[in-house]
Amino acid sequence: MKLGYILLLLLNLFSLSVGAQVVSSDDYMADKELQIIRCLQRMDVDYSAEYDAWQFGLPAPDSIKLRNQYGNEVLAYEICPAIPIGIVICISGIDAPSVSAYFGHAREFYKLGYATISMDVSSHITINDKRYEEVKDVQAVIDHIKSKMEYTNLPIIVMGVAMGGTVAIRSMIESYDINAVIALSAFSSFEDYFAYNRKGADPRYELPNVSMKDIMDMSTADSITLSKLCQVKGVDHRPILLMQSKKDRFVPYAYFSRLARELRKYTNDLEAFVVEGDEHYICHDFINPASDKEYLEVLTGFLKRITSNIPVSAYRKLEDALAI
Repeated sequence: MKLGYILLLLLNLFSLSVGAQVVSSDDYMADKELQIIRCLQRMDVDYSAEYDAWQFGLPAPDSIKLRNQYGNEVLAYEICPAIPIGIVICISGIDAPSVSAYFGHAREFYKLGYATISMDVSSHITINDKRYEEVKDVQAVIDHIKSKMEYTNLPIIVMGVAMGGTVAIRSMIESYDINAVIALSAFSSFEDYFAYNRKGADPRYELPNVSMKDIMDMSTADSITLSKLCQVKGVDHRPILLMQSKKDRFVPYAYFSRLARELRKYTNDLEAFVVEGDEHYICHDFINPASDKEYLEVLTGFLKRITSNIPVSAYRKLEDALAI
């Protein structure tokens, strides 16, 4: 696998611009690849698992194909109840969970009256040397939402795990169409995460053979500027739900605490939900969120608060429809 591909995956993971790089050693390439894979993937997750909406009692989703502003393809599954009161955009990670793994969450959102659009970022489909950012993939989905009459003036919430959580936060910074964010085990950017861990944090989170120069060489000037933690001021007082586990093997709890402190400077509506142990996906069974009562209550409570001005009659109609 070429280094240009690996570097692109790395920077796409955290919504940064990227350019193809030239290296002189196959061993160097292989080492960077191994470092990145070990850092970003959990070995206890089945990255290839795919699910069907019918397994969760949901109607067949609409499969939509969009294009971001760079012309790259964005795939998504859309499930909309009869009376939508909001839309949740769900974003996958570097390889997992599969966007279809969000159907369990879509079921719970459907009960609340939320449409769910589970999207796969374009970097999972098209790899080339053209720089782009995954926030543009999210914007393509937002443009789709804005084109549909049934979604007019409804709140848009972006939810993501790991890379997806990072993309969610950065998308909020860039788009005022987003009303709220739910981010699980998220970073502000890879550069910030990398620099933080190079300052003597737990060695489990380091990439020992990757230097800051490597990171800088992979990035354009504007991406370095945008990656700084101070850029989170762009959340501009909108609601955010951050979720984190205390012993996450990939995102240090100390980093989460630092990110939360910084975000609170720019929004007075930040809710933090912390669980014990090493739960990168927060929920014990991400495929079936209803199995984790506390997690689901926090998640749905946050969504209900975002749509607190929706008439109770709308919920009643949805409950009646689901009971049939």
